[in-house]
Parts: sequence; C-alpha cells; structure tokens
Amino acid sequence: MASRVVIVSSSLLKSGQIDMKSKDFVKDGRAIPAVKKKGFAPTGYCDSKLMNMLTCRQLALHLRDTNVTTYSVSPGFCRSELGRNVEMPIFKKMLMLPIMRMVQRTSVQGAQNIIFATILDENYMVNGAMYQDGRVAEPETLYVDGLGDDLGKELWKFSLDLVDE
Repeated sequence: MASRVVIVSSSLLKSGQIDMKSKDFVKDGRAIPAVKKKGFAPTGYCDSKLMNMLTCRQLALHLRDTNVTTYSVSPGFCRSELGRNVEMPIFKKMLMLPIMRMVQRTSVQGAQNIIFATILDENYMVNGAMYQDGRVAEPETLYVDGLGDDLGKELWKFSLDLVDE
C-alpha cells in the first residue's frame, strides 16, 4: 500500500530567502536591510514556505525507493488572519478589504487543494512537486528547481542537526 506526505506551502515561497551561512531564520528571523523595501508578506512566512517546499523535495529524494511520495500544496490566497502581521497603515487595510474579499478564497476552497493532493491517484502526480488548483504549480516548482539541489541538501542536514541537539 502506498503512502504520501502532503506539506502545505505557498506561492509566496518565491519571496522567501534562506541564508545557510548566517542561519538567521532559526531564532530571530531574517532581517531586512534598511536600503531594501519591505514586502507586504512577513519574511518569516515566506521563508518558512520555501523551507516547506525544499523539505518536500528532499523527502521525495530520501524516500524515492519506497512506496511513499511527497507533495507540496499551495492552498491559494485564502482569507485568514495572516494580514494581522502585515505592516500597513490601517486606512490602507480598510481600503484594500473590499478588493481582497473579491479575490481571496474561502478556507473551504483552500482546503480543497490540500484534499486534492491527498486523494488523487499518484500515477497522475509528480513526486516532490508543488500543486495548486489540481495541477503542478509550475512557476513555484520551476523557481525551486532554479535554486539547485545544494540549498535543499544543506537545509535538510541542518534540520537533522537541530533535531539531534
């Protein structure tokens, strides 16, 4: 019997950065240089979603000779409490609210993406890929492909070392 691991990520992984030299993501979170404009999404969120996708990829490699497959899923832009961590003046948040309500998914719609990855026949899925809306999320998957294998391997090893502490 086959098994699968489904890891929730996000298309915001493309805004994530992992510095394996400083390892600033472990305790304090990534600092944004004063000269760089801060994005709307919290850096910790973006970084963690990138780490989730890299973990999915490494897990797929480590489990390739087993009956276990791994998939990453982006539920999409869902209504959530994530906005409470976005640094934006309250009047801008109020102005954006009606627009956001039109484009955001409900939690049920977001959950459907996760359920899809748990029930679709694995013969139609790509092990280690990211899915959204019932298909491979190509921009995100290609983005992670472009990072190469070393970052994922380093993060995997570092995670194992943290668990051993």
